[in-house]
Amino acid sequence: MLSKKIISFTASALIVFYAACPALAASTPRSTKESSPIHVDYVYINRASSTLSISNGTAHIFGYVQRTTSGKRIYVESTLESYSGGSWNEVASWSASSSSYSASVSKTYRVSGGTYRVATYYSVSGSSGSESDTLYSKTVSC
Repeated sequence: MLSKKIISFTASALIVFYAACPALAASTPRSTKESSPIHVDYVYINRASSTLSISNGTAHIFGYVQRTTSGKRIYVESTLESYSGGSWNEVASWSASSSSYSASVSKTYRVSGGTYRVATYYSVSGSSGSESDTLYSKTVSC
């Protein structure tokens, strides 16, 4: 008789636990990293990137944008930024434009100790207007 009560109690506890788990999970806020990415379908922009690496005091800056077959004119601007006093500040900036399939900025720049990133603004125009956005590289400290 006692074993039937234990089995019944254990089964009831498991049912309550499993029924409550989805509710607990649903009420827990998710971080941005775990959120599903937002996908934007561009008409004129095919691909873009913004990268930064620092080696022996030299920053390697690269910004890139590739147009679709519907795109006509490309503009890309990569800005090296440093973090100081709670904000990002422009250090140097380079740009390129093209009516070719892609455009890029590839530069090196001497830096001293600090925290840096590259902000790459890109725009592609077409027959019905233009599309643009800004990508940020990973933050790099040296």
